Amino acid sequence: MNCRCGAETSDGFYVCTRCGENLAYALAEVDGVVEVLDAGVARTSLTAGYGERVSSSGPLHAPLPINEAVFDARRALHVWLLKTAVRLNQPMGLMRRTPQAIASHLITHLDVIRRQDWAHTVEPELRTHLRHGNQNAHRSEGRVFAGQCAECQSDLYAGKGDQEARCKTCGTSYEVLKWRAHAATAKDYYIGSATDLSRKLSAPQYGHTVTADQIRKWALREKITRANPEADEQGKAIAPAYRLGDVLDLVQQRLAKYPINGAA
Repeated sequence: MNCRCGAETSDGFYVCTRCGENLAYALAEVDGVVEVLDAGVARTSLTAGYGERVSSSGPLHAPLPINEAVFDARRALHVWLLKTAVRLNQPMGLMRRTPQAIASHLITHLDVIRRQDWAHTVEPELRTHLRHGNQNAHRSEGRVFAGQCAECQSDLYAGKGDQEARCKTCGTSYEVLKWRAHAATAKDYYIGSATDLSRKLSAPQYGHTVTADQIRKWALREKITRANPEADEQGKAIAPAYRLGDVLDLVQQRLAKYPINGAA
């Protein structure tokens, strides 16, 4: 019987000794790749898209962001390892089902794997997952905030040095430098409700936590003035809206005066 690489194998083995060793080396790499991915999920969480913001009795907030590409790469590797272990059908006992533990289990039963008629597929598939994990982790490390999409308001991110940022939500592309310059002036003309501005201020380029209720209180105290008409052409009342620049200026003034709590 011959291994897929062309080398002869002992009776009952579908993979030769050398290819078996290569598989063992690949399984040994799982620990390091998972460690990089776990660190990547935390380190690059701010480069992930935010979920729908939730309104409650408290201020509007966004769920904890997750770097989906890194998270999915880790999960895909974990699922593949678990399926391979189940396919091998060797007792796993009370061992933890972490990627690292499963990889160690497979290394322990390497000779059993070599006797399976599907053994030649294991290393290539594992290498694909390892490569995919490393690529996603390293690709995410260098991503930086590049403004917000004008079409759907999603946060834009680009790799360091990239000339273009593409919105993951609607697909619109922007020239990074031009769009950053444009986004930097948005505060001078953007008008929105107190709720809109609270959400806008929480975005990465501003990073302020200001509730809609606080903005309304500032308006009542005439710290800011509404930027839209009180009624439409038919005389129907219009909800008040305010200029982002005015609110941002007030936030920054308050932060300078009250460094610990700018909402005074």
